[in-house]
Amino acid sequence: MNIFSFFGKLFAGESTAQDANLPLKINFNSTVTFEINPILSAMTHGAMIDVLLDNLKVLRIKSISSIKIDGMENKKIHRFYFNQEGERKRLFLQTLSDSNNVENIDEILFCSSVTEPPTGEEDILFFLGDNESGLGEPSYNFSREDLYTFLSRAEVDKRLAVNGDEDGVTYSRANEEEDFMPAFNGVETVIFDANGTTGESRRIMNLMPHSRSLQNSLFEELIVAFWVTTSHNGKEITIEDQLPLAEYIFAIKLERTNIKVI
Repeated sequence: MNIFSFFGKLFAGESTAQDANLPLKINFNSTVTFEINPILSAMTHGAMIDVLLDNLKVLRIKSISSIKIDGMENKKIHRFYFNQEGERKRLFLQTLSDSNNVENIDEILFCSSVTEPPTGEEDILFFLGDNESGLGEPSYNFSREDLYTFLSRAEVDKRLAVNGDEDGVTYSRANEEEDFMPAFNGVETVIFDANGTTGESRRIMNLMPHSRSLQNSLFEELIVAFWVTTSHNGKEITIEDQLPLAEYIFAIKLERTNIKVI
């Protein structure tokens, strides 16, 4: 049965809110405002997160998702997207919390991401971590030219100069001493409206978190993901029509006190 219309059928057409009981009490009617200082500080110290600070004053929720990671049944990731679906660049808030108590939040990330399709079979094998190489290696590197695809040349040059990075930046995953670590997989379920009548499912084939240190004890997170959309508004997408996408998520950690939800 179409999971996005399940509750509508169950209750004979009665609307049932699917955006209730979420972390930080966010729903589709919420307006989210961020304290600018932590984000500005990270950018000033070289973080590659891409956001216009003036836009942080008033952000409205466009879609909401929950992510179940294989092997982490006691935890759940929620994402609150501020962009319309289909945009190459996305801005969202991500929380990691207990599955049975979403208010017991372990981590809050403010994220900007860029999605792009792999350019060929070699790219696909890299993101799949094929033959214990590619995604899952101890570090992930971006050259200066790579970063120009995410931010303007002037912005990249300015942020690299802060930390004296001439050639680019390197993000490291946990347990760097291990030559290779299999990435995480799971499923992301996205709803585009409060009643969950529209949305899509995504199969996360690989997801690997990394980080790098900035100045003044600051850190920037990088999550590299590889996923496909498997259904849209309850209609299955055939394997032949599933477009794999690589996603680069640049993020900084926030505290509850940095966020105001109205």
